[in-house]
Amino acid sequence: MQYANDFMFFIIKSLERNKQTYCSGVNITRFYPLTKGRHRLGQNPAVKGLQSLNHDIRAILIANNAIPETVKHLSCSSMIPLTNELWYTESFLIHNYEESIGDKILQKAPTELLRKMFKAMMLNEIVPDNLSAQEMQDYLYALIERLSKVNPY
Repeated sequence: MQYANDFMFFIIKSLERNKQTYCSGVNITRFYPLTKGRHRLGQNPAVKGLQSLNHDIRAILIANNAIPETVKHLSCSSMIPLTNELWYTESFLIHNYEESIGDKILQKAPTELLRKMFKAMMLNEIVPDNLSAQEMQDYLYALIERLSKVNPY
């Protein structure tokens, strides 16, 4: 299961029965035109948003009797080819996984990531629900274009 575009990715991949790898990432380079000047030093909303979202996802897993496990050196680059741009990624294992949980996560994660980012940036934007990866990418490029005309930095 995966949701991926130029800006973000969320992947749940099977390792063995009832054990999955969860990887997520944000492309800091692609988000930069949207985030620049809208946060404090060292407080990138894309990074902070993904970190906060992953706590929410772990809570969803636990509420559904799945068990997230942090593992050192679990790389997402083997799951998705990352461009030479600057990416921030997070990953963990999931035990007692059911595919219905993954569907919920992949449907919710992209929209929630942007909501968290926009809140941190004090950006009053309504994020559309249930966009495909391509539709989300198109939305973000259009938003960057629109905001660069309104408030260029």
